[in-house]
Amino acid sequence: MTIDFFGLIFLGLGPGIAFFLVVIARKSFLVLLSLFSAFLWLVVLLITSAIFRGFVPLTPEMGPYSGMLIASVAIEEAVRYGVWRVHRKTLEPLESMARASRHRFSSLDKLYMALAWGYGHGASHAVFFFLSFLPLTTDDGTYYNAACPQMSIFLVGALYSLSFGLILTSLMVIAFDGYMERNMVHILAAPVLHLGASCLTLLNFRDGGCVAAMPTLVALGLLLVVYAIGISWRKNVR
Repeated sequence: MTIDFFGLIFLGLGPGIAFFLVVIARKSFLVLLSLFSAFLWLVVLLITSAIFRGFVPLTPEMGPYSGMLIASVAIEEAVRYGVWRVHRKTLEPLESMARASRHRFSSLDKLYMALAWGYGHGASHAVFFFLSFLPLTTDDGTYYNAACPQMSIFLVGALYSLSFGLILTSLMVIAFDGYMERNMVHILAAPVLHLGASCLTLLNFRDGGCVAAMPTLVALGLLLVVYAIGISWRKNVR
């Protein structure tokens, strides 16, 4: 129904849109970087889906899907490192321009760029895994996973969009800070937490698993947001 359509949009996409308007949209460069990042990650997701196209349909069990998730996360983490290399190369002319104009390009400014890269990553997942099937909610009735009838497939998708928007945006900030500071804890935390969060979605194959998995993912996303804010706060007070 229409009310379900708008309710799911507000839940799955509303916080991300509000964040874009309040934080990203204030700086035109961050807007462009976010759009470029979203396009890049959409291409990565399309290429990844094309790679696994020959293996579908998979048996609806945790085993086959866990292998696909591990491989997908490995691809995305490899691309994340490539994004960091591009990010670092981009910083060199920007820092030169800042010095020429007698301005300081601070560590906080670098994290803002990481934030834009991460926002694009989260937005691409929202489009690919949630927004693409959202028009189906305008029909009568809904769809449920037989293993977890407590939540509709659309509600699970909305919570996935919300949680992974928080998780992927925060992990980009954490990973980039790790690369800049040579902090191995932050460098390793990004792929480990990304893989862990992705594997949590496999609980949807268990009876009632979505009731535990989706709130846990949202809570993890909020914790990572708080941690990323702490990193930014420390950079700002230096």
